[in-house]
Parts: sequence; C-alpha cells; structure tokens
Amino acid sequence: MDRADDPGIRRTIDLRGRIRSTPSVTAAQDEIPEQLQVQRAAWERRPLLRALYAEWFDRVVQQLSDVDGPTVELGCGIGMFKEFQVEIVATDVIATPWTDAVVDAQQLPYHDSSIANFVLIDVLHHLPRPQRFLAEAERALRPGGRVVMVEPYCSPVSTPLYKLFHFERTDLEPNPFADQPQSGRDPFDSNQALSTLIFWRHLEQFRARHPRLEVARRERFALLAYPLSGGFTGRQLVPHNLFGVLKVAERLLRPLAPLAAFRCLIALEKRPA
Repeated sequence: MDRADDPGIRRTIDLRGRIRSTPSVTAAQDEIPEQLQVQRAAWERRPLLRALYAEWFDRVVQQLSDVDGPTVELGCGIGMFKEFQVEIVATDVIATPWTDAVVDAQQLPYHDSSIANFVLIDVLHHLPRPQRFLAEAERALRPGGRVVMVEPYCSPVSTPLYKLFHFERTDLEPNPFADQPQSGRDPFDSNQALSTLIFWRHLEQFRARHPRLEVARRERFALLAYPLSGGFTGRQLVPHNLFGVLKVAERLLRPLAPLAAFRCLIALEKRPA
C-alpha cells in the first residue's frame, strides 16, 4: 500500500508527492512544553546567541540542494530556522505556534523521491532510533537531494565540558546502529554524542548501511564563541559587541577543530540509483 493511502499517516502530501499547504496548529501558551518556552525566552533576550545561529544557518543554506522539490525542517523547535529561511516547511513531533505540520522523523509521511532537502538543527541526537530516520530520509529524498544537519560534536575539549555543564546526556560508548533506542521516548531526551559516533567513529559502518547517502560535507566548528555565549541556558561570558572579534578568533583556531570543536555540520546527498 502506498504510504499516502495509509490512514495512520498524517496527510501532508498531495497525489504528486509534493507538500501541500497544511494549516498550522497554534498551541496555547500553557500547552507549549516548558523547555521550548525557556528556549524562546533565551532566544529573544540573547543577541549573541542569535548572531551565532544566524552564522550556522548560513552554513546550512549553503549546503542545500537545488534539485526540484520542497525543503522540510524536522524538529523545528522554536522556529529559529524558519525566521532565517521562510520558504521551508517547519515540522515537529508536536504542534506548536512554529509548526506547519506534525511529522515524526522516524516515520516520514512523504512519497519516495519527493523531497529536495531535510534540515535538522540539533535534532538527530534526540531521535531514539536515528537509523530509522536515515533510512526514511534515503527513501524520501530525490536523487541529488540532501540532509543537512547541525549537531553537537564531541571533541577532547567539548566532551568533558558537555558532561559537566550541559543537562543533556553525552555518551560515546553506544553503537549508534544497535537495535536498542539511543535515547528515551520523551522528545527532549538525547545523547549529544550521536553525530560524532555515526559520522566519525562509525563512519564506515554508516557508509555500508547507506551506500546511496554520500557524505558531501563534514565540518567541525564553534571552538570559542559558542561556549563563551552560554548557549540557551548557561552564563554568557562575553558581551555581544565582541562577536566580530570572536569570529576572527574562530577562523584562526580552525586547525584545532578536531581537538576543540563544540559543533559539527553534516551534509548527506542521495546518489542516483
């Protein structure tokens, strides 16, 4: 049976496999999860954080495929990326004021070879079974389409700091392709080490499992400005007006990224059959 005809699948596609306009479900303020409310408040009051993410979003946009088809953001959270790239379709596993549709990244409601790009900003490490998402993305992408992700990176410097100061779990021991879930069922459960495990430590295993998903780009970055910004919940250690100085310092420190990076960008491109 075609996935679009399955009554258990949310109808976000028309008969040609393209996303059609889906009315956004606006959640009442008290229905928005507390974590999202905290993130949104931090986003609005921290200009240094917004400047950092704007730079990261520009990296993402540069990696998007130009093949025909829609670009879908999975796990849009507080809608930061759509403010930067308004033409995307913003989705998440729950309805919020920032979603265009409710979509589970591990069971995508899109026809085979119908999507140009999937964008994930700090999402992969929250998925209980990232292997399912990778298989679904491989199915739903058009040839030449891409998955573009920004994720935590576990370097020798960032790993102990993540473990000490970040509330999310950071565990470099699991096999990311094992059958057991990599995180709990709660959408906010996570393992920040997943991208490091999949695309660095177990890269050959990833390539063997997904020969049609070519790693078009792997980039480690955010050595200085991100930890000094405090992120969404930590203490900001530098004023916003030093952002230009921090950008210069980041460029100079780029050769040290394998040792000290806090973030990474991954772009996967679907090869033709």
